[in-house]
Amino acid sequence: MSSPDLEQFVERLHQDVARPEHDLLAPGSTWNLSQTVQHCAQTVRYSVIGYPVLKPALYRATVGRMAKQVFLRRGAMKHPLGAEIDGAPPLDPGLAVSDAAADLADAVAVFNGHTADHATHPAYGRCTHDEFAQLHAMHLSDHLPGLARN
Repeated sequence: MSSPDLEQFVERLHQDVARPEHDLLAPGSTWNLSQTVQHCAQTVRYSVIGYPVLKPALYRATVGRMAKQVFLRRGAMKHPLGAEIDGAPPLDPGLAVSDAAADLADAVAVFNGHTADHATHPAYGRCTHDEFAQLHAMHLSDHLPGLARN
């Protein structure tokens, strides 16, 4: 089960890592490029190993499920760009972008190789592999529109 969109983002990031950050990041980003890529790697990896904190079940079954369906139907996501993953380790502003990109590539490889059920998303609840692949690609595109435009 491969996710070409995610793989394409990783390839573009490796190709474009030397471009100015403002060419890659969404306007109004609160994090630098490394932190943004670290955040994206965290969420891809957590979809396999489990997220540290989940929103209440009622939220996941109502608001979260509705948001997931809207994003999947639209094929695009808009969300607060500075929202950290609850319970995740802090993002390191000094980590080299190349190291963050390598971690994202590793997280995508783990995701693509995963054949069991995925972990429950903290907001959206249960997602299939294909739904997660689409949601991760939309998430990357929201944070890094400069890569999506290539």
